[in-house]
Amino acid sequence: MKPLSLLALIEANKLTATDEYLCPGRLILNGRSLNCSHPYTSTPMNVSRTIAYSCNCAAVHFAQRFGPGELGTFLVRFGLSSVTGLLPDPEAAGRVQLEPAGSPSQLQALGEEGIEITPLELLRAYTRLANQITNPRLGPILDGLEGAVDYGTAQASRLEHIRVAGKTGSARTAFGVPVAWFAGFAPSRAPKVVVTILLPGRSGGADAAPIAGRLLREYFASGA
Repeated sequence: MKPLSLLALIEANKLTATDEYLCPGRLILNGRSLNCSHPYTSTPMNVSRTIAYSCNCAAVHFAQRFGPGELGTFLVRFGLSSVTGLLPDPEAAGRVQLEPAGSPSQLQALGEEGIEITPLELLRAYTRLANQITNPRLGPILDGLEGAVDYGTAQASRLEHIRVAGKTGSARTAFGVPVAWFAGFAPSRAPKVVVTILLPGRSGGADAAPIAGRLLREYFASGA
């Protein structure tokens, strides 16, 4: 969710690539502990580093700039509450609350509340990002997705000769089951393939990213 949330702020002219926030590492929001898992750093988080390190504190800090319903409206427009049409059988649609009840935009920006999406909607969202790489506003988002693979949370998806843009994360199903995921595309500056991985009860960086790396490696080895 962080890449889309930050992109929403950039497109609303409420965030720039050079805006920074020094991550304190600890975060309590609505009584919930959402501390950052990345190592402490004295380097402030900008947009790209926020994505690469999946920094909750910086994402929440920037998300305070959203007006009521602003993030939800962007996510709906991005297709996160409608069927993709990619399946021949009936397909479920995700749900996005425009103004999550009792939940600030910060929690929605982290994907913690006010949003439920399907794997296909996540795939479509990253396909849309891949199709917009020439958009200058996407620059810091793309830098962050590349950074996540190069030095951040998704290093296990890295390929030797092809640069990957991707992001790991964690979520819960509607029944409360934890899910680890990876979403990304490659080559990062001229995408040919988009991949999403979802694993119940796992850690995104430790489990989903290696599978994504293996699939991408096999895809390009096949000469596709």
